[in-house]
Amino acid sequence: MNQKYIEDCMEVRIPPRWYVMRTIKGKEQEAASLLDRRIDHTLWQSCRILKKQQLFRTQGSYLLSRKDMFPGYIFIYTEFSMELAEELKKSRKFPQLVGNQLDGLVPVEEADLYFLENVCGKNLGHDMGLSTVQVDGKGCVQSANGALKPYVGRIIRQRLRHRYVTAEVPLFNRCENVLFGIRMEGDPI
Repeated sequence: MNQKYIEDCMEVRIPPRWYVMRTIKGKEQEAASLLDRRIDHTLWQSCRILKKQQLFRTQGSYLLSRKDMFPGYIFIYTEFSMELAEELKKSRKFPQLVGNQLDGLVPVEEADLYFLENVCGKNLGHDMGLSTVQVDGKGCVQSANGALKPYVGRIIRQRLRHRYVTAEVPLFNRCENVLFGIRMEGDPI
């Protein structure tokens, strides 16, 4: 990319923010690596593949694993969204842009960013941790600590034995079914 072009673009200051891009499920890391190798770092500051912690049961005990929170999506922090979008459009190998290709990158809305920062930290650099849940005598989740806490009343599916629940979360201008990894009090994790 032409250095003069970058300098001219930098004169127009837009506060940096998070944007979302779509890529092929399972190829998120490949897309992030390609971005890191091929796109000038003066156009972007951070690229994240959001992860969550989840327990899985094997041979009678639970092991902690990491999974993609939003398979097929990567998040980019930049103040030069239009220029970054132009660079990405030049190569068919790069991830597809979410939404209308002509509009550039899609910004993460404030309400969505609030959720993402609440579960992944201010710079979206942490995994969404496990939520500790308390259940009633019938085995229904009654309360939780952690990321699930505000959504206990919105649980649509629970698999206590598999240590996860799914809750409806207002996200990305619709209700998303988000899987939350859970632990029960007394779990050795």
